[in-house]
Amino acid sequence: MEEKNIPQEELDGEKGREEYSFLQEVIKDETVSGKRLKVGILRLLGCGAVFGAAASIIFCALTPWLEPRINNNPEQVEIPKDEEEEPAGEPAKEEEKESEEDLYRHVLQTLNSEAIQAKRGIVSVGKVSDEENKGGPAESTTGILIADNGRELLILSDLVPVKEGEHIEVTFPDESIHEASEKMRDTNLGLCVYAVLREQIDKTTWSGIRTVKIGSSNSVKSGDTVIAIGKPYGADEAAGYGVVTVDEEYIELADGCFKLISTNIAGNDNGSGAIFNRRGQLVGIISRTVLGTEGNRRVAGYGISDIKSSIELLSNGSAIPYTGICGMDVTEELEEKGMPLGIYVKEVEADSPAMAAGIQSGDVIVGIDGQNTISLSNYYGILLHKNVGAQFRLQGLRQGAGGEYVDIDFDVTVGSRIKMK
Repeated sequence: MEEKNIPQEELDGEKGREEYSFLQEVIKDETVSGKRLKVGILRLLGCGAVFGAAASIIFCALTPWLEPRINNNPEQVEIPKDEEEEPAGEPAKEEEKESEEDLYRHVLQTLNSEAIQAKRGIVSVGKVSDEENKGGPAESTTGILIADNGRELLILSDLVPVKEGEHIEVTFPDESIHEASEKMRDTNLGLCVYAVLREQIDKTTWSGIRTVKIGSSNSVKSGDTVIAIGKPYGADEAAGYGVVTVDEEYIELADGCFKLISTNIAGNDNGSGAIFNRRGQLVGIISRTVLGTEGNRRVAGYGISDIKSSIELLSNGSAIPYTGICGMDVTEELEEKGMPLGIYVKEVEADSPAMAAGIQSGDVIVGIDGQNTISLSNYYGILLHKNVGAQFRLQGLRQGAGGEYVDIDFDVTVGSRIKMK
């Protein structure tokens, strides 16, 4: 058998292939593969774009034909209704706000109701000439139906000066007009009570009027709600709502110191009327005497409690006792400086009983008929129980040349302020 010689190179090649047969990787050209990948991606994108465009065209073309066949019962369109906005944070505060609004509304309704009732006790008082008695008084002030004595209806108002040939007329809420007579006046307070005979007032007028309910001004405090009714602006009838701004304010007049009811309600120096509390009770009298001293264009008036006794006297036809002492209470600070406790006389009115008795400015009044007097209000209260024309003794102190105070007494005859100055 013939032996075939195989070249050594072939043997070595076969041997090498057998030894490295596990290596099956094919080395490719990376540049060629990247180009193919990009081409593939671009081809896919192009096909997608063509397909999307074709689908859109077909969809748009077929929609009008398909829509009525596919959806025969469309849903009802609903627009969302308004909903109450819930508070972002604290619902309790929102409830409190609603509660405050309800309270405010209730207060206004109550005030309006009380004002309507209070107006039944408000009239107009004015003067007319006897020769030109047509259509009632051209100018008037507010009158308050203060009392009914069974024979006369009594009306409290600012004093209306009447000359010869003039008389007073009262216009009631129903526009009926009746002649009135003067019951009694007091020029110190600037008030007067007028009277209309009951028999002159017909049933129709009676059905729309009533005397006012009188309250207490001592219980009125700053911040209280009040109603001003009458002519607070000096002309037309009006009603205003507001609050008390000061509850410790006083006006000093001869023989007394009177508490004021001051409000934030706009007014006029020529205003007049009445101040009522929330319960419809009379607590203040708006007077030109008071407004003239205030000058702040706000409604203010006498506190009713300090002048109740004076009104009672006027309503019964009695003059208010008067001496003419204009003074002030001696404060603790003045007492510490050596001034005696009592009423310091700042001024004595001309032609007054006090001047006739020899009282001078600078004197200190300490008693009446042996009763200790330490304040003007106390002095006024005691004086109101004196009869006009009666005589009484005042105990006083007067400062001597050396600065010391010496006792001095005065015999005073009670007068009145009926006549105009």
